[in-house]
Amino acid sequence: MRRIAITLCILTCLCLSASAESGRRSSSPFAYNGFMGGMMLHAGYVSQGNVTIGNQSQRLRGIPLGIGGALKIRLGDHLRVGTEGYTSSVGYGDWGSAVSIGWGGLLVDLCVRFGEWTPYAGVTVGGGVVENLTLTSTPALDFEPEEQLSYRHYGVGVVTPFVGVEYTLTDRMALTLKTDYILPIGTTESDFPGGVRCYLGFLFSH
Repeated sequence: MRRIAITLCILTCLCLSASAESGRRSSSPFAYNGFMGGMMLHAGYVSQGNVTIGNQSQRLRGIPLGIGGALKIRLGDHLRVGTEGYTSSVGYGDWGSAVSIGWGGLLVDLCVRFGEWTPYAGVTVGGGVVENLTLTSTPALDFEPEEQLSYRHYGVGVVTPFVGVEYTLTDRMALTLKTDYILPIGTTESDFPGGVRCYLGFLFSH
């Protein structure tokens, strides 16, 4: 799943770059109008019910923290397409359990500029990998196998709608703030770390 997402992102960037020069000379409302990219930090809230191992049950909830970035090609004044990817993890329970997700995909969004402010809304479609380590006691500092421990690792397709706003700082740099919600495609696993995440970062334009 991760290899497929990376391959799709690379192919999309190559195709968009190849058409950039012809788009620059076009009078189409979707003509190439530069590109932008940058990094973002995020935090939010995840709540996915209980994870039960043996006779121990723990509530999977907490504040996820993570980092990632996006690359967008501007087509005309309002349409942007590109790719983004992030990693996010959250600790839960009483013994240091943790669940993480790394995801990415192809994005499209629409934006409208009002002076220095540019609100936008869009969606990312792609895939990711979830890892969940559930402990039921404090691990001893040794090399012995732990009892009552669970490790889960699985791939998942995701659709991630988002809304945000950019504030222009200079001709080439903007501050961006956005929020999204990761939705799994197909059957939802009980420990999938869905929830609202808020992002803050900088975008650099050309």
